[in-house]
Amino acid sequence: MKASYSIIVLDVSHFPFADQITAATLQGLVNREQPALFLDYGIYDDPNARRTNEDTMPEDIWQAKYRQYLGNQDRHNLEGYKQFYTIDTQESDSLNEVVKHFLSIVKGVVVWDPTIEDSINIAIMYASLEDLLPISPDRIDWAAQLDLSVVHDLRDRWQDRVSLYQWALEHLQPRCSSKKLASIEPGWCRPEFLDYAVKEKMFIYSLTAKGSGKTFERGWNLLMLILGGPAWLRNFIYNAGLFHRLKRMAQKWMSSDPEVSLGNAIQKKYAYHQDSTIFGWHTCRDDEFAFLQQLSANGLRLVPSFLSSNFSFHSGLPAVVPLKQEHVHEADVTLEKDKVYLTFTYSDGDQLMLMNTAQIGGWRRPERGKVAFNWEMQPLLVTYAPALLGLYYSTVTPADCLIAGPSGAGYIIPPLHDNLPNYLEQSAEICRQADITVITSYYPDPPKKVIKQHLHAPDNILGFISGYFYNVAKPIVADNRSIFICNKWPQLSQIFHSSDEVMAGVQEIIDAPGPKPRFVGVHLFAYRTTVTDVYNFVQTLDANKVKVVRADEFVIAAKKYFGKSQSNNATPK
Repeated sequence: MKASYSIIVLDVSHFPFADQITAATLQGLVNREQPALFLDYGIYDDPNARRTNEDTMPEDIWQAKYRQYLGNQDRHNLEGYKQFYTIDTQESDSLNEVVKHFLSIVKGVVVWDPTIEDSINIAIMYASLEDLLPISPDRIDWAAQLDLSVVHDLRDRWQDRVSLYQWALEHLQPRCSSKKLASIEPGWCRPEFLDYAVKEKMFIYSLTAKGSGKTFERGWNLLMLILGGPAWLRNFIYNAGLFHRLKRMAQKWMSSDPEVSLGNAIQKKYAYHQDSTIFGWHTCRDDEFAFLQQLSANGLRLVPSFLSSNFSFHSGLPAVVPLKQEHVHEADVTLEKDKVYLTFTYSDGDQLMLMNTAQIGGWRRPERGKVAFNWEMQPLLVTYAPALLGLYYSTVTPADCLIAGPSGAGYIIPPLHDNLPNYLEQSAEICRQADITVITSYYPDPPKKVIKQHLHAPDNILGFISGYFYNVAKPIVADNRSIFICNKWPQLSQIFHSSDEVMAGVQEIIDAPGPKPRFVGVHLFAYRTTVTDVYNFVQTLDANKVKVVRADEFVIAAKKYFGKSQSNNATPK
């Protein structure tokens, strides 16, 4: 018998940002008991909804390649759930009407300070802890009409964000979740993930990971040397046991910046606790890489959550679809020594936004299922939102290979993590639950010791395909049990290439002289190249020379070749 839900669907697509914050917070409070409120954010035609610190999807590409298939992602998900649950919906476009409907669970309001936008995060935390609604000052009269009194007024409380978050760390963090932390930048003006942060009572902050000053720069340069210096030097640092000491020195210097220092202090409250996870994204004042290096060095794992709507709803639905996919098994793979093995991986599936939008609509394209293709997924949804994950497994085809996005259970830079073996063990267990056997590792060319740690991951992981991009080296290291093999596309400068440029570059790699079998992994930037582009390209290939395969067959065949036929592991340039 299907589980039954009566829900209100509130269209917030036309709401101003302040009212969207109020609505998302109400959703988080309401959905703690069971799913009862669903928000419709509309179609993301506003270019500001498709960017953080870079134009990942310009308007021409959005309109020509993605909009048709993405559509209204919230409505698509709701319709998908109706296959497995009995869902009765009541439509509304009135915040006032919906607040009145759920008024019994609301105990008042908290007013943020418009002159310091980070006070929005304080208001949201207060709301989650005390069943309040966060509002802007111009909504005070509206709240009074609903008999909602002002419980906290945050105006004129702090002069800057450092003092604000220092106060929150002392007074609010002890009341928040001990395992879930969120970095949410008010300046992005995107409220989609707030409902889940409220539901889970997360501590929320927004502090830059990229500081300033000579001392910070000294620490940053040292960390970049550990991570990206010459291979011989990185191998020496790791083999000599100097990594932890140098990393701590770099972190100490970088903490000379007040925001970075406080961000480290907040993250270390959660670091290395079993299952501790940071959600969200970086700030307006830094970038993805700076944020990722900070949390990785502090021992956290990231679930990227920018633009990820309705997760208080997704997480409240019970799992009903078996998380099973078809696999290629080792006994079924015969190494074809005259072939170029080619595999395509769609990037960024670790982002909840991609999971929430059917891979930016790619999962709905008619070419899916007609060509071997790897889809990065966020395996932690096994824990956080198995019902959403089930929408994929209910329609997966034999051509689709669901693999873990970088670098396993949560996004990290593996060489910077203090306890990588433990992280890999946790990732393998989560992947076992998600029936995933291949993992994408973010960093393409880590020290040899880090590669060996990957090869010692539990046996249910067939291997690792590494590199969102590569710089110079493209290592392949294998034994008879596992393999770590770097993608051959893209080089760092090629990430943003058009789909035509990508396919032309891949063709050059295929046609290049050299021994066979050859193993060509292609990591596709999700905001440029689609499964449609790959399908059309594959039709032009000579099947007698090129074998397009899923990730599992790719790593099995590569392991048969590099693990058995060569006594020494290869690190081709």
